[in-house]
Amino acid sequence: MATIDIIVGVKNEEEYIGRCIESLKKQTIKDINILVIDGLSDDRTRDIVCNLMDKDPRIKLLINKKEKISSARNLGFNASKADFVAYLDGHAIVAGNWLETLYYTFIDYEKKCKLAGIGSTITNPSDDSSFGKTVAYCLKTFFGGFGTQYSEEKNIHKVKTVPFVLYKRSLLVKEGIIYNEKMTQCEDTDFNNQIIKKGYVLLKHPKAIVYMYRRKNLKQFFRQMIKYGEGRSKLAIKYKETLNLHHLIPVLTVFYLLFTIFSLIIFTFNIISIYALIIILIPIIIYIITDLTYTIIIMMKYQSLKHIHAFLIFPAEHLGYGIGFLKGLMD
Repeated sequence: MATIDIIVGVKNEEEYIGRCIESLKKQTIKDINILVIDGLSDDRTRDIVCNLMDKDPRIKLLINKKEKISSARNLGFNASKADFVAYLDGHAIVAGNWLETLYYTFIDYEKKCKLAGIGSTITNPSDDSSFGKTVAYCLKTFFGGFGTQYSEEKNIHKVKTVPFVLYKRSLLVKEGIIYNEKMTQCEDTDFNNQIIKKGYVLLKHPKAIVYMYRRKNLKQFFRQMIKYGEGRSKLAIKYKETLNLHHLIPVLTVFYLLFTIFSLIIFTFNIISIYALIIILIPIIIYIITDLTYTIIIMMKYQSLKHIHAFLIFPAEHLGYGIGFLKGLMD
């Protein structure tokens, strides 16, 4: 029995899983198990894990026939016998002191509050794609992140949800908290909300660093945002208290764009005047100016013209999320 079991849910992660496991093997805390839960990958993911298992008995491989990340995490949790469990994605790597930072912070803070878990801070790895880095920079801004978990922070603080958390396993067993396997996105938020509703505290540590690889192109990122919007709508239906104004802004934007298209159509038939059309278009003009301003800020801050992608990433994020949210409600 190890002190900490790290549960890594994967599917078709041959590009990253080797780097993920190597970063876990190098943790300053050595008393760990690495439980890789594979969702029937059809690439070389399992072969890579098996090769690494031959060299390190701490690595275990389990098969997730349901293929969902939520079922992978439940499967790993049920297989764990450690004092603590931590969750990680297969396309992420961690700093060498990641577990040490989370573990000793937990030991310290559980004496001060009704603590359930300590979560991590996400940033992008140095070898991420240019597009992936730009996505990360966009999400760190207010325009792209609206003060969510991607924002840069300096102090340990209380949160409602946080990624890549170290939990005390006995507490989760005692409270009967498991992942909702109907959730295809926002499963962590759903899981953490169960904890909060039981009266426990979650903390986020700015120095517990997880380097996460982002989507490599606009199409993949747009699809990811649609899926995230779907997950958020399911979460809002289940837990209305988790819904905030910034979750609804992209949804309202979708309705506004539909209204704008309709206005342009009736303008061509002289049903509304040019002055009315200009008034209708003012929000779009403001959005484009804001989008361009943040894009320029990112290019100047990180000193690269490659981050011009930000001009398309912001609307892809907002529209993708809004479309996904509405799709989730209709489903």
